[in-house]
Amino acid sequence: MMYSLKELAELSSFYENQLLNSTVPFWFPRSIDEEFGGFLLMRDADGSLIDDDKAVWIQGRATWLLATLYNTVEQKPEWLEGAKRGYDFLNQYCFDSDGQMFFHVTRDGKPIRKRRYFFLKHFM
Repeated sequence: MMYSLKELAELSSFYENQLLNSTVPFWFPRSIDEEFGGFLLMRDADGSLIDDDKAVWIQGRATWLLATLYNTVEQKPEWLEGAKRGYDFLNQYCFDSDGQMFFHVTRDGKPIRKRRYFFLKHFM
């Protein structure tokens, strides 16, 4: 399907609005784990926490998202601080002694599971 320039501009505006006024405010700052670092992202549709274990891949994704928003949309200090908390958590708790990443850790960073998923490495 071919889009006109007007349609592309409308789509861009729609998705930017959804991201910045719906998606990001739903997740942040509520998902930043102030106690242990990283993010508490296992949430129900109403925002309530379902589980406090942390999947490493989504820790990386949330870190990337906040850093990218800071670098490309607006230099909001809370986005930079959130990205730093995620980055620090990943570096402190999500790598095993062999340099491979864990797949799943507890809220405070203790390993639960280690799998060899290639895509995990793309977040670092």
